[in-house]
Amino acid sequence: MQKSKSFFFSKILYKNIYNVSGAIIGKLNDLILDFDSEKPVIKAIEVKIGRELSYISSNSLEIGKDKREKYRVVLDSNNIKVESTDENDIFLARDLLDKQIVDINGKKAERVNDVRLGKISGRWNLIAVDIGFRGLLRRLGVEYPAIRISELFKLEFRNTLIVWDNVQPLTTSVENLKLSTSMGKLKTLHAADIADIIEDLDKKSREALFQSLDDETAAEVLEEVETEVQKSLLETLSDEKASDLLEIMPSDEAADILEEIDDTRAERLLTQMEAESSEEIRELMEYEEKTVGSLMSKDFISFLPDKHVNDVVDYFRENKSKDELAYYIYVVNNKGQLLGTLAPLDLVASEAGMKLYDIMTPVPKSLEDEDNIDKAMEVMQKYHLVAVPVVNEDRELIGVISLNDLVHEYVRLRRVAA
Repeated sequence: MQKSKSFFFSKILYKNIYNVSGAIIGKLNDLILDFDSEKPVIKAIEVKIGRELSYISSNSLEIGKDKREKYRVVLDSNNIKVESTDENDIFLARDLLDKQIVDINGKKAERVNDVRLGKISGRWNLIAVDIGFRGLLRRLGVEYPAIRISELFKLEFRNTLIVWDNVQPLTTSVENLKLSTSMGKLKTLHAADIADIIEDLDKKSREALFQSLDDETAAEVLEEVETEVQKSLLETLSDEKASDLLEIMPSDEAADILEEIDDTRAERLLTQMEAESSEEIRELMEYEEKTVGSLMSKDFISFLPDKHVNDVVDYFRENKSKDELAYYIYVVNNKGQLLGTLAPLDLVASEAGMKLYDIMTPVPKSLEDEDNIDKAMEVMQKYHLVAVPVVNEDRELIGVISLNDLVHEYVRLRRVAA
């Protein structure tokens, strides 16, 4: 029997543990993991002796394997060290097997069927998780019979592994593993990808993932998920937390969400917001569905016509704007009426001392807030625009509707119709 440098956890789970003399100590009931390292390290073994559980240091753990893939667990030491445990310890079988993880590269949630362990620099590390059907068969103890049967039908069962570096734990029975150990991995994903993952999760996992996000990311994710998921997530949040997230979101998106939830709670959330945000959202909620006003954003950038180019450039240097806000810059008079528009590139191509009035495109194409969204799409297609200013009957600039807003609305309406 030769020493093994890596193995699947199911191969040793509930197997006998031997000492150096060959006597059986007990059965391997679980492994305790230390998550302080880049890869989780086995720090102790849970040994079942009769009905009692003991915890032994993993320093002396050796795994042997024969030619028939039979594994033998040995504690290769005459001085076995007993470990203490506490309620925050993370157990491999109890807390990770059958739990959900995020495949960061695949951008989707998976279930852990087995775990690959390997010896690195003298310590046993969790190096990969198996999410495939073969891992499940191995857990059930029918891996090789199933493979022999599959060969008759010219099928092939392969291990489907995700290296731990690309794994984000989601739910366990231990609170301190709820995304706290590797939250940075999820931050590498776009909010839309996190939204897709959340939509595929069970309610408990969905809640754990969403509540672990920082407010900015949570607001972006809430904007991306389906309506029913939005409502479900909001139910898990306090009024204070929910109103904070809605304030971060574009006002038109927040209005859409509030229109879908209970009127009483929607009013409570609006009351908790700052007056300016609350007023903007209330105005948007008054518009009829499928009108430009119901979709427009109240967030836009505008300046008076006598503003100099260098002043506007300085503004952009000092204020980081969202991508959709930077499509166009709007020029308004002191009554807020729309006079013209210009693109950021116009600023770059102009002399610093020039006034916006001299470089703007006068009387830009605009929409009225009561226009139908079909008209908005026609205007964008005809003039190749990604955003169009929205004015009221007095030609005051009151919002902007983007191509992204329209696409989202058409997709939503199609789903509703289906």
